[in-house]
Amino acid sequence: MATLSAAGIRAEAPLVSFGLLTDVQYANAEPEGERHYRDSIPKLKAAVEDLAKEKLSFTLHLGDVIDRDYSSFAAVLPLFGGLGHPLHFVLGNHEYSVDDEKKPLVPAMLGLENDYYVFRSCGVRFVMLDTNDVSTYKYPKGSPEAAVAVAALEKMTAGFISPPRPWNGGLSAAQLVWLEKELAAADAAKEPVIVCGHHPILSEDGNQVLNSAEVLAVIKRHPCVRACFSGHVHDGGERTIDGVPHITFKALLYVPETTSYSVVRLFPDHLVIEGRGRENSRVIPLRVADR
Repeated sequence: MATLSAAGIRAEAPLVSFGLLTDVQYANAEPEGERHYRDSIPKLKAAVEDLAKEKLSFTLHLGDVIDRDYSSFAAVLPLFGGLGHPLHFVLGNHEYSVDDEKKPLVPAMLGLENDYYVFRSCGVRFVMLDTNDVSTYKYPKGSPEAAVAVAALEKMTAGFISPPRPWNGGLSAAQLVWLEKELAAADAAKEPVIVCGHHPILSEDGNQVLNSAEVLAVIKRHPCVRACFSGHVHDGGERTIDGVPHITFKALLYVPETTSYSVVRLFPDHLVIEGRGRENSRVIPLRVADR
């Protein structure tokens, strides 16, 4: 990793440039510690206004656009309309901090036909994971889906020394098969891939995907993967394994006078993050697949 400077940016055009936010986590609620929920609204408005001035292909939001209450979506989602370009979501754990009867409506509220999916932009494949797929919170209590998730969770965490944190989730066996197929297709097409999810696949503080070893094993088999992006851990983080940087972006939610979001520019062999607020600007080298 290098800090961002004129010398660190090469003359060629990026493959794709896009905006990135995570953990807006709005609620009409009093502050709790550093979490000033109502102040996410003016910070999001300012971020959208800034990103709209850039020539970007799209913006990503990496989960937890709300903190609680289904009604919070109505206060937040219209604000993204000012971007003037497409917006792509991944699902976070706080999206499901709503009444049970509303949980099945959450993906459609965010414009998602499927909980995990792929989109392409400028020859780059973005693989959007659902890291809540196996969790205690995603499905209504007593539903068949909840029973399947609980059984899978028990098997997934059988070797854990301590119980899993209730706000973390994992990928189902079906999603792992889907991920393998998508990455194999990208290898064959020689498409670079960015893998995105709410929970980090790697984390310093134990807030990673519950079956992270299985996910990492899939990623390791596919040279198309250039980087993995996540949110969830509000202070961010960055680790590299097998040449792939795993970047956790800092939360927009924080004390009122701070914000955090980015413009990201992907090049064939490096990534430029132009950070705003608490997010640091830097240049990150990437592994390059054999052609």
